[in-house]
Amino acid sequence: MALPSITVTARLVDAPEIKWSQSGTAIAKLRLVSNARKLNKDTQQWEDGSTWWGRGTAFARTAEAIAEANLQKGDLVTVRGDVETQQWETDGQKRSADEVIIREIGRALTPPRQQSGSFSAPQGGYNPAQGGRGQVDVDPWAAPQQATSEPPF
Repeated sequence: MALPSITVTARLVDAPEIKWSQSGTAIAKLRLVSNARKLNKDTQQWEDGSTWWGRGTAFARTAEAIAEANLQKGDLVTVRGDVETQQWETDGQKRSADEVIIREIGRALTPPRQQSGSFSAPQGGYNPAQGGRGQVDVDPWAAPQQATSEPPF
């Protein structure tokens, strides 16, 4: 039976830990955190909900790509992989934790937010209130307009 697959967008708790096995295979270990946020309609403030903490491990080329990506603590990433349960014993107590065996990872690109949670885009930039399309008021590459009654062609 195949392991269950998961896709999660989360922040890095700290920078990835990169190691090499004795055979030369790269291994990357990540700690991830994600929390549910929702808008309180009464106060118009964002509130944190439950938090998910997870671990991820990548091998070989995926681990090498993580090392080259220079990911840092706090970076938002999207991870896709298989869920595997790790089990161990500490002080006589059996413990377990789910871990994502990472097959793909990438930085999650989101529009910047102000502290109030609203988005403000520069003129002509991305603006979700306009369906994602801004309006350019000035064309910086346009040729200077000349006062003439002749058509421009």
